[in-house]
Amino acid sequence: MAFARIYETDTCTAYAGDTRSLKLSFAVWVIDEYTGQKPSGKIRVEIKETGKKASQNLSGYYFFTDLHAEGSYTLSIKSELYFPEEITVDMSAFSDPKKPVIEINGKPEIALKPNPGYPFSGNATLLRGQIESSSGKPVAGLRVGVDGKNIENLTDSRGEFVLYFKNIIKSEEVTLIINGEAVENSFTVREGKTVSAKKISIQ
Repeated sequence: MAFARIYETDTCTAYAGDTRSLKLSFAVWVIDEYTGQKPSGKIRVEIKETGKKASQNLSGYYFFTDLHAEGSYTLSIKSELYFPEEITVDMSAFSDPKKPVIEINGKPEIALKPNPGYPFSGNATLLRGQIESSSGKPVAGLRVGVDGKNIENLTDSRGEFVLYFKNIIKSEEVTLIINGEAVENSFTVREGKTVSAKKISIQ
């Protein structure tokens, strides 16, 4: 697939007929894991090794052109409202020009996880907390999930986390899983409310 765009001069004047062909390398569809829709705020998508930034088409796809067709790149996605993502992209996966979109676990999309600063709606069902070490220091980058549910997020630089629930009717008691280990205390999540787990200390 090729793209044509108007040649840009140093005086920002576009002349009809001055076009150049660009070869599509791969495309990325990014969604908000909480809403399932396009992400909120500004999203920065780039190649980590070169700093090359993605372009975005009218449909919302981020895409790169004219990359080397061999080897691999690290795709970096950053935003103030979501945890950053880094994905290794094997260019050999795009040998078929009709399938240029990155797939994660069989899905042609990358779901961004909201961080604790994300502007959730007032009636969202949330569980917030903070994890610290035995010495009282916040622990970043931990995987925090819910036992028996496909719900998981990360802790930020302050050790804070937020878990978001759907299909909770009135209330439900849940047990947290931190890096694969269950915590001793359980918590009651209430529909349409934010529940605080306060501080959780780990060894």
